[in-house]
Amino acid sequence: SQGPWSSAHGPMTDLVESIHESCSAAVLDGLEIVYVARVPTRSRIMSISLGIGSRLPAAATSMGRVLLAALAPTQRRAQLAQLHRLERHTAQTITDIGQLGAELEQVDRQGYSIVDQELEPGLRSLAVPLVDAQDRTVAALNVGTHAARVTLDRLRREILPELRQCAARISQGFIHDG
Repeated sequence: SQGPWSSAHGPMTDLVESIHESCSAAVLDGLEIVYVARVPTRSRIMSISLGIGSRLPAAATSMGRVLLAALAPTQRRAQLAQLHRLERHTAQTITDIGQLGAELEQVDRQGYSIVDQELEPGLRSLAVPLVDAQDRTVAALNVGTHAARVTLDRLRREILPELRQCAARISQGFIHDG
């Protein structure tokens, strides 16, 4: 059912119109993320087209890392233990489980994840948590950008505050929708 995601569409559309980059939301399903909402921008950056229901490996995506980082430490360790090996998608992909674990701890501390060309060359993405009324992370929200167009500095300085604002609006919607 569309449920809480119908209220996410407005804030996501506003963000996309403001920053001219696509915005997506996903939930965690085991070691994969599943797209639950997406507002694309005109310019396509990924070779694969992502729609609602698309799945990607959580370990190599910004939304996946936000969701894995939000798990209780014991749950997170159990999830990482299931990853016998991490697939190398690009030269940048983190393929060491220990390194991924350290990265997830940092994501948990800073409250966002940036994945720079680890899933696909040229693709840089930024994700933040979406929380429910109890402040539990229930999903993740991200912006996907082209590395040639958006620097890491601009991602942190300009896009992160807007993405967080959008996430707060969507999280408010969850609370009202129950």
